[in-house]
Amino acid sequence: MSTNSAQRELEPFDEAWRELDDLVNEIAKLSKSNVPKGEFYAKAIEAVMHGLKAAGAALWICSTAKKAQLAYQVLPPNLWPGDTQSLRPRLIELVLETGRAGILPPRCPPTVDPRAVNPTDYLLIVCPWVVEDEVSGVIEVLASREANAEVQTGYVRYLEAIGELLADHEQTGQLHNFRSRLQERRRFDQLCESLHDSVDLRTTAYTIANEGRQFLGCDRVSVLLKRDARYRLLAISGVDTFHRRARVVGMAEQLCKAVGAMDEPLWHPAPDDTLPPQIETLLSAYVDETHASSLAVLPLKVPPREGDRRADNLVGAMVIERFYGGFDDRQRESTAPLCLHSALALRNARELDDLPLSGVLRKARWLRGNRRPIKIGLVLLGLAAVLVVLIFVPADLQIAARGELQPRRMQDVFARTDGLVTEIQAQHGQHVAADQLLAVLRHPQLDLEFKQVLGELQTSRKRLSSLEAERVQTPRDTDEQRRQVSLLAAQGEELREMIRGLEAQYGILQQKQKDLEVRSPMSGEILTWNIQQLLAARPVDRGQALMTVGDLSGPWQLDLHVPDRQIAHVLAAQRTLGRTLEVSYVLGTAPAVMLRGTVREVAMRTEVPEGDVAYVQVFVDVDRTELPELVPGASVLANIACGRRSLGYVWLHDFVNAVRTALF
Repeated sequence: MSTNSAQRELEPFDEAWRELDDLVNEIAKLSKSNVPKGEFYAKAIEAVMHGLKAAGAALWICSTAKKAQLAYQVLPPNLWPGDTQSLRPRLIELVLETGRAGILPPRCPPTVDPRAVNPTDYLLIVCPWVVEDEVSGVIEVLASREANAEVQTGYVRYLEAIGELLADHEQTGQLHNFRSRLQERRRFDQLCESLHDSVDLRTTAYTIANEGRQFLGCDRVSVLLKRDARYRLLAISGVDTFHRRARVVGMAEQLCKAVGAMDEPLWHPAPDDTLPPQIETLLSAYVDETHASSLAVLPLKVPPREGDRRADNLVGAMVIERFYGGFDDRQRESTAPLCLHSALALRNARELDDLPLSGVLRKARWLRGNRRPIKIGLVLLGLAAVLVVLIFVPADLQIAARGELQPRRMQDVFARTDGLVTEIQAQHGQHVAADQLLAVLRHPQLDLEFKQVLGELQTSRKRLSSLEAERVQTPRDTDEQRRQVSLLAAQGEELREMIRGLEAQYGILQQKQKDLEVRSPMSGEILTWNIQQLLAARPVDRGQALMTVGDLSGPWQLDLHVPDRQIAHVLAAQRTLGRTLEVSYVLGTAPAVMLRGTVREVAMRTEVPEGDVAYVQVFVDVDRTELPELVPGASVLANIACGRRSLGYVWLHDFVNAVRTALF
């Protein structure tokens, strides 16, 4: 009977321990996982309160300054009476110092240490938890005041078990953090190796952009180089080439220039919008153009070298963009080492790129090694062989020129007087004869003068006829009558003189009227395109070219424009060879057909067109039967054969002339 009674008393106790074991096992599983600290702390406090049937519990952690910091708590309201709330951190700091658990009864006054105080109506239990022999935090529990000594000891053991699990979770988090940092370090080492692997400026810039984008986990990275006071965009991540005149490129360069003058990183959106107006304007325009939700403009600045007195150590700038979301703390922290190594790599590549013949020097790295004398000897031998070939091997010297294919007989039709085009009787491609009417002009002032002179001439002739009739009919008997006849004769002579002047004016005006007729100076075809649109109802000036007439059935020629710096070779070849020079050419209308001609004449003066290179005209006779297409004005690319010279002179004569001109 007594045995069964004892067993019935132990069953609730065993059930409570099994429940506590289940809670501890649940927390143990969470401690091995990578759950966030806040979530794990909440689960641990929940297990403490549920397992101990506590009224409240709190979790404190030890800061770097050995101060107590509240991490999580579940407490009833108005638990700490009056101003006793400030006693809690002091009690926790005492536990952090001693590293021992403690149980304070309700309304416990200070005894040994003034910090060991419990002003509440609950049993206060504090239990530290240790990580690597150092107290890392304290569990604070408000339990029932009716618990006996044995139960209180069980409370402490339970809290110690929870503390061990808290320590396990802390160690798991530290291990995970260490692994993450190690992986981050490996990624950064690989990034640094990639940045400093090449000294080519363009390759380095694209490495910074592409590898930097992957390292930061952003959407786009742009790299700009600073030269003097200007910024030039070198690379954009994920883009092999970009248009230098694109609007967004210019906006990025202007924004980086403004941020570089400020000499501080620019983050958008920023916590405070205290940007200078000029930067805010450029930033708004750039964001509107790129639609970036967040971006950062980071100056690439290298540490000053020893003995370098230059205050400006800016190498360039980096633009980091995200199109969705913002930058997290990891990305912001990772930009500092990335910018430092990017600035160093970019500076080294820029300094090498600024050296003369930097490309040749990079390709000459193979000279280093154990067999350096042999390699240098091979290089010198190769250079000597190339020099011998350039000096002693002959080659054809050909002077390239551009020009047009035109008929030899071709004339422009000019306006012989000012006027307004009223009638056009010619069109493109029409065959016209010499002196054929092509267009008619009208001059209102000339018409008015013509009518005025014609009217005065007719009036004068009628008056002369009246005077002659009156003079014949007037008798001559008296002196008065004879004086009247003489006066009429004088007036008639005056009118005749006036009529002769008016007739002369009339003839001149008739000639001017005839000049209003535009006629062809030769027989041929109209070469001007779209004459109606060009001349219809247009005012023209005297001497203005209206259209062009050419004889397409006659001989044809090339009108080549040889640069004046090259014409000396053509003239020297004419004097040396004493014969006409051969010309090989291709037409723009038939580039696959190689044709030949001969130089007929070289102009004796240089033409200097506005905004173009000065040239000398060279006229080349061609066989019109060989021409695949007779298209007046067809573009021509020709080579004039100017004899044979050394291969080096043929290849380098332009460079030699440029050096001579620069030295002069």
